[in-house]
Amino acid sequence: MTFDENYTKLPKIYKRAGKECYLDPIRNKLIYVTPEETVRQRAIQFLLETGTPSNMIEVEEHLSHYGIDSKRRADIVIHAFIKDSNELVPVMVIECKAPNVQLDNRACNQVFDYADLLGADFVVVTNGNHSLCYHYNQKDDKYERITDIPLYFDLLSNTYCVMDLGEMPPRIEFDKLEEGIQGYTYELAEFTRKDLKICMVNLIECLLDDDYSFPKQEYKLFKVIDDLGVRYITYGNASGGGYTGLYRALLIDYKNSTEIVSIGVSAYSDERTIIIVAIDNEKTSHHSLQLGIDDNCNIMGDELHFYHNGKIGIGNIGSGKLDELREFVKKEYPETAVSLRRHRADRLH
Repeated sequence: MTFDENYTKLPKIYKRAGKECYLDPIRNKLIYVTPEETVRQRAIQFLLETGTPSNMIEVEEHLSHYGIDSKRRADIVIHAFIKDSNELVPVMVIECKAPNVQLDNRACNQVFDYADLLGADFVVVTNGNHSLCYHYNQKDDKYERITDIPLYFDLLSNTYCVMDLGEMPPRIEFDKLEEGIQGYTYELAEFTRKDLKICMVNLIECLLDDDYSFPKQEYKLFKVIDDLGVRYITYGNASGGGYTGLYRALLIDYKNSTEIVSIGVSAYSDERTIIIVAIDNEKTSHHSLQLGIDDNCNIMGDELHFYHNGKIGIGNIGSGKLDELREFVKKEYPETAVSLRRHRADRLH
């Protein structure tokens, strides 16, 4: 079940200053029609149609109204009335995204944060087409997937069914990596050479294998503080595109600055497969490196050699100057031998 047109109807549309608006039944206000607002209104209609009292629903509620020192707002908060204390307490938080927004870890973590601050045990994040539902497991201190959007009487009785996600499939055996290519059609470009695809299947399987952790130790340029495991998330690039998928995330220290760095593999087009290194910032996340394996990798015996041609992109500005990159490398990493025509970056056995 989700908040789509098969289950819910939208409120009546009016025009205000020539723009279409919904008459929000909770806020009693005219709200401009947008893709995200349409999802929010379907969620509200679902709640009302399935028995949630309108006076138990708050929409676009400032967290500061709950005594929380924050300027953020929660899309929808559902409350329960506690007789003994004569107060309303949050029991579920719903985060609404536009239909084209992927429901990845970032979207979930945002609403988990709201639920933590409000003390709500149930969480839903939806884009109208799909909904992810969670319940906070206090014993294990984590949010666990549940099978459906809770109805109001389920919230009051704390009734839910944990989703059986099954077991992760076993890692592909080394001599059967070629058989795993067909399972990674989104990660591997169609026209990437088969031998390189086999190497990338090995790398992907390595990154997704959370039975093992990256060593917490000092490396040449940085220190690994912790292995954060596998995350399903969307990262953007300088051209405005985005790549959604599974990344292995590491918490690192670089020059006394703590960063989250994620590594993944994706098909850039039918002809190019790329290794992605992405960095989380406070407000945004972006690709720091997109290494095309078709042009920058060679197989030599039982080793895969990674190269770099020295070209760099600087946000929306375009390509950086090689002379400036040379000077930066000489200044920051004088001990590193670099040829900006083509240099070996690393080797994967």
